[in-house]
Amino acid sequence: MGRSPNYRSRLQGRTVSRRRFLAGGGVVAAGSAALLAGCGGDTPSPKATGDATSHETETPPPAATEASPKTATPSVTPSPTATPTPDPYAYRRGGTLRLWKPAEDQGLDPGIYHVGNRDIIHSTLTQPLTYRPSKNLFAVDGMAGYEQVDPLTLVWSIRPGMKFHNGDPVDSEAVAFSFGRLAKLYEVRGDSHVDRRGFDFVDSFEATDELTMTEHWRRPNADALVHRARSYYSFLNPRVVEAQGVLDGTYAAADGTTEDVYSVQELPFGSGSGPYVVAKRDENGTRVERWPDYHRHVPADDGFVEGGPYIDAWETRVIDYSYGGARGPFLRGELDVYGHVWIEELPDFEGLDHVSVSEMPSGGLSLLGMDGAKFHDRRARDALQKAIDYEGFIEAIRPLGGRYAAPVSDLLPHFQGLSQEQLQEWQRYEPEEALALWTAADFAVPIDSIKTLVSAQPLEQRIGEFVSQSLGEVLGLSTELWHTETYCRDWSGCPPLSGRPDDLEAIVSGTGEAGGTTGVLQDSLVYYDPQGHGQRLNYSHLIESPRPEVEADALTLTAMLQAQEQEMDFDTRVELLTDVQRWILDNAWCFLQLPVSQVQHFAFSSRLRDYAPDDWATPYALRRESMWLVPS
Repeated sequence: MGRSPNYRSRLQGRTVSRRRFLAGGGVVAAGSAALLAGCGGDTPSPKATGDATSHETETPPPAATEASPKTATPSVTPSPTATPTPDPYAYRRGGTLRLWKPAEDQGLDPGIYHVGNRDIIHSTLTQPLTYRPSKNLFAVDGMAGYEQVDPLTLVWSIRPGMKFHNGDPVDSEAVAFSFGRLAKLYEVRGDSHVDRRGFDFVDSFEATDELTMTEHWRRPNADALVHRARSYYSFLNPRVVEAQGVLDGTYAAADGTTEDVYSVQELPFGSGSGPYVVAKRDENGTRVERWPDYHRHVPADDGFVEGGPYIDAWETRVIDYSYGGARGPFLRGELDVYGHVWIEELPDFEGLDHVSVSEMPSGGLSLLGMDGAKFHDRRARDALQKAIDYEGFIEAIRPLGGRYAAPVSDLLPHFQGLSQEQLQEWQRYEPEEALALWTAADFAVPIDSIKTLVSAQPLEQRIGEFVSQSLGEVLGLSTELWHTETYCRDWSGCPPLSGRPDDLEAIVSGTGEAGGTTGVLQDSLVYYDPQGHGQRLNYSHLIESPRPEVEADALTLTAMLQAQEQEMDFDTRVELLTDVQRWILDNAWCFLQLPVSQVQHFAFSSRLRDYAPDDWATPYALRRESMWLVPS
């Protein structure tokens, strides 16, 4: 069966191609050996670049730790405090970083929200460490070192000499309090952005001595270090929280004891120990300014420098997405970071000396979810998988080139055990076999039409149109697109604008154009996890419990997911993850992966240097203290 001519016709009138944009000199690849940061003004510096991997610091960064190929939790030995030396990079110090965000924050307590508040939390609070997923690299911040002494014990060495902004010491009691309050807040509030997977394996956080804090676990967790890099684990001053916080509720422990739990959504002065303090926070934006008594970061580490951040202040504007959002101010030179550039925007960023566009692998997701009650027979799911014209999809939907997608994100290459060629063993257009599988499949609920839910996002609608047409032509079915106003990952919270949710067979989730990662593998695997989005697909609207074959498969996958999460040997874990991915693809489980864009683009001002472009597809970018600004 050939491709329908209108697959290609969707590209007519497009003005962007990857070759055209690269030829215009408007973009540099983040993976290149030297990433030029644009044509900034002259500086007295040696070779000023925005290299994503090599940056000049006062001393080499030996403590930056790549996750060992033999262990998922490398050990870093605390280093003695060195004698301060003259700053050879004083020319980098100063300036104001100009940022934007689409809305005010919803609160500043790191144990509750993470939306719209990174400009405050990442600047005024100290985190244990940071993580670069693209390189599997950890760099210590508030910690001087850590050691996984056995599969159930993680010991942290806290950086000496740190103080909260009110002068109180940062010690093991404060760190144990900061970590331990997360589960209690989660319990008493009943809502939180905090990922409970980061603490649900922990028995206790113990202040062992003044600068040593020990985690005691119920079961191993290979992602623990990545969880600790999240801003949720920022250090908070317990004295300030208890004296000035708001009572959220009373936590009842398993031993029968109770404890009042407080939140600090306003982050009173003295809550944090980070390099900046808040100078302004209102409906128009925020400003943070350097705290002069910030501790020295000795030795320098990846993204950190001994004398604290080079940049003096951050100014963050609130700019609504409507009416072009921040594009106008950025192109006029009023902002230093634009962020993700949509494909249709790329021509606007060409040929501008004050703009640098970085290209990196796309972390986007584009998925076709299936109702587990209706597609309980694996043959029916496999028929859908083989009825999609993947090459035609790339040609029609991915003008900058496409990649076959795996259950594990492309932004975590160290965990990816499947090649593009191997993925095509499953993601292969076989219309005749698809029809034969569909004809042979068992259907407890007869299907003569495939109704697919899509959001209002234009690209997602084009994806829905392509997939619906492909399935209809191959399987001889009628197809319909139903619309919802919100972005959907599963059935929950996504009512169609008309009709009943239980009438739907499928859902399109994600455009596949751009995306990021926290570095936690479950961010990708949650779509298939029977305890995550997979549950809400397989436990359909039509029945209260799943079909026996679906339930059996769910138990199998759950055991596989738990095994890889608890495997502390890196090489063994990669093997287990590859087995998980093969199982998902073999069973066409829950979601079918659609090809994603090969690359995504982020834009920065050319005066910003050492900004590590790949970090901007993660939550950790603003924690890079080695960023600096070329003087105007």
